Amino acid sequence: MPEYLDAVKMSSASAPYHHGDLRRALLEEASVVLEEAGPDAISMRELARRLSVSHAAPGHHFAGRADLLQELAAEGYRQLADALEGAMTGERESWLRETGRAYVRFALANPQRYRLMFTTGITRGCGEGLSFESSRAYIALLTSVYGDLSHLDPDDYQLGAGELRSWSLVHGAVMLWIDGQVQQSTTEDRFLELVDEMLADL
Repeated sequence: MPEYLDAVKMSSASAPYHHGDLRRALLEEASVVLEEAGPDAISMRELARRLSVSHAAPGHHFAGRADLLQELAAEGYRQLADALEGAMTGERESWLRETGRAYVRFALANPQRYRLMFTTGITRGCGEGLSFESSRAYIALLTSVYGDLSHLDPDDYQLGAGELRSWSLVHGAVMLWIDGQVQQSTTEDRFLELVDEMLADL
């Protein structure tokens, strides 16, 4: 696995839970299951078994499976937003390319979490935490496209061609990779080089 993936990969190694913060332990174990087998493989009962706690214990920290999945998605959006914001440190002209690179690298490092975030409709009717973090990530995208956002009224905002073009480019490339459509014709390193070449034209 390329080194940059180690730097942004969110999943932690699975380990038995003994004491301390059970909420955090549940999220870390769920992250492992998520990247191993996808969101459908996550169950509260199985997480309790893997952590050697009672079946009722997870219920003290999450209202149910949907609540846990929303927190996993919120963590994903938080890290994605951090990556996008961190990419906008150089010249203004480079922001769109650098945020595009950061976006793709995050997704390739966390494919199942990305799928949870963007292909399951999890942000519809979600709680405040997930709504806040997903909005942060989107605002970072808008900033990379437009720079100064003072002209955008949140109450009147409508999707524009600039962010649609940029988001479609990186999301489309990511999904081609995650869905296994291009692996037979390129390596992961070459795929990233091709993404960089596409972003250079923005």
